[in-house]
Amino acid sequence: MTSPARATSVSPAAPAAPVASATRVTPATSAAPATRVGSATSAAPAASVSPATRVGSAPRVASASRGRPAKGYLSPSVVPQPLLHRWYAWCHLVPPHTAALNLRERYLPQLRSYLRSPQVHASALSNPARYGGPFLAPYGGVPGDVEELLAATEAAAAPLLRLAGDIKDAQRMLAEQADGKPMESLYAQVPESLRGLVELVYDTGNRPRLRFFEPLVHRAFAAELAKGQEISLAPRPDLAQPFTFGSPVLPGPHRLDLRIPFADPRLDALYASRRTGADVAGLAELLLGDEASDAAAAAFAGLFTEAAPAPYKEAPAGSVRMRYLNHATVLLETGSTAVLLDPLPGYADDGHRHLTLADLPERLDAVVLSHLHCDHVSVEALLQLRHRVGTVVVPRGGGGSLEDPSPKLLLQALGFTSVVELGEMESARIGEDAEVTMLPFLGEHGDLDIRSKAVPLVEIGGRRVLFATDAVDIDPDLYRRVRESTGDVDTVFIGLECVGAPMSWLYGPLMEGTQDRANDQARRLKGCDADMAERLVKRFGAQEVFVYALGLEPWLRHLTGSSYDPRSEQIRQTTLLLDRCRTRGVPAELLYEHAEHLWPTRHP
Repeated sequence: MTSPARATSVSPAAPAAPVASATRVTPATSAAPATRVGSATSAAPAASVSPATRVGSAPRVASASRGRPAKGYLSPSVVPQPLLHRWYAWCHLVPPHTAALNLRERYLPQLRSYLRSPQVHASALSNPARYGGPFLAPYGGVPGDVEELLAATEAAAAPLLRLAGDIKDAQRMLAEQADGKPMESLYAQVPESLRGLVELVYDTGNRPRLRFFEPLVHRAFAAELAKGQEISLAPRPDLAQPFTFGSPVLPGPHRLDLRIPFADPRLDALYASRRTGADVAGLAELLLGDEASDAAAAAFAGLFTEAAPAPYKEAPAGSVRMRYLNHATVLLETGSTAVLLDPLPGYADDGHRHLTLADLPERLDAVVLSHLHCDHVSVEALLQLRHRVGTVVVPRGGGGSLEDPSPKLLLQALGFTSVVELGEMESARIGEDAEVTMLPFLGEHGDLDIRSKAVPLVEIGGRRVLFATDAVDIDPDLYRRVRESTGDVDTVFIGLECVGAPMSWLYGPLMEGTQDRANDQARRLKGCDADMAERLVKRFGAQEVFVYALGLEPWLRHLTGSSYDPRSEQIRQTTLLLDRCRTRGVPAELLYEHAEHLWPTRHP
């Protein structure tokens, strides 16, 4: 997890001019046998939705009059941001119980704090080091718009807010009354919205807690979540967008908002049109409804271009190609198989040279997700890839704990129908010549009991690539034992976010009671330093090292809360590791913005 407090002193490339501010308008040896990954089926239909009701002006590129269909391609610069009650939808805003608690404990208090003292928030955000903190900028609006959003959310999200309140009440009831005695009598005191959705349990230390029947929670509140979901389309990236944990995305003339739930299969037609093109007028009718205004149709058409994208160039024969897109987003492909890890979004026309989601293959055999942090699981990116992904491979969840929602259920709630869940040391075959094994992931989660995390080991074209992401070599014996089972690897990707954010920065809304500030600051969401990373690299016998996942890319700043600072401890530790690897004759590189490498395939 990248550190939100890193100062924005230097950026290696100048950002593009931002969009004008909007104004309010209305196989391991001892691992289990590999599972065979199958092909995808179409996304599951969602509940019926109302057509979009907000439109804004946008430069018109492809015509789409109602009587004359025109083929167009969704522009590679268009940014489709998923929102829940106008807040950017990250992975904890998909499961109903974690979404409810974030609304009640994070976002509504933030709105109220801003309305009490907007000048305090403005002053804090004038300091670049405060970017990523709990400070609100009325993105595209004024304080009156924030007040309207608060009132609208309190009304529209009332069932979710009641669920969050009931979770807190149930936790307090257990803390006060569950003292080791049988809990059968306490079920009568479970708040109504939670009845039939939780089990009251003790751990082996007789500490009580709620265990959620998570599939039932999703089913019970899916319709309520869908009411608050929408896709907000912007014509191009805005590098001045505030941090998404701190500021809502207010409607404005530079956005076209589609009132469509995330799981709705109609979105696949929109995202597929980036490469295959579409009848723009027909697509507008599908997404906006046949009663949409001419202004809405014109705004929609303005997001399309008549220029077809360049054909995709496949990996050269006899090679494994690695392409780095950003942060922890890495594509591995041969002529027959493509595997994408931890995809985050990226778009054209942002002033930086990099690959985007539009530059991926027509078909991805698998997307592999390492852990449920917002800089590794992106709802925005996943929805755009849904129509072209065979299977999503995820770590197995923790079995109903509040802090550890199921990745598989999350993906299914986003409309994915082929999701493979792997436990530690379990493997799955992918495509014709790849396999992924989920290795144990230690650290970076504030010592919480998070099970849905893994270090993917991807074997493709005879190459063995370990994606250590933010895992920490706290206990060297763990990865010694893992290495004894897996053998050596060729390449290690590893993050050196050795500072990280306080535990409450991510998990605060889910925690019971008030957290001790000193402990919260000490239990940081941090990864390896140079010493730990070097031990891990040596232990797995890696002959090549890539440092990544440091939150350096400028176009991701509003998602990670961080940016490049050459004076930071993360960069200092990275330099140490790179120098040590090179001294030993091991090629090592810090990935930033764009990279591509070719490795010859190996045959058994």
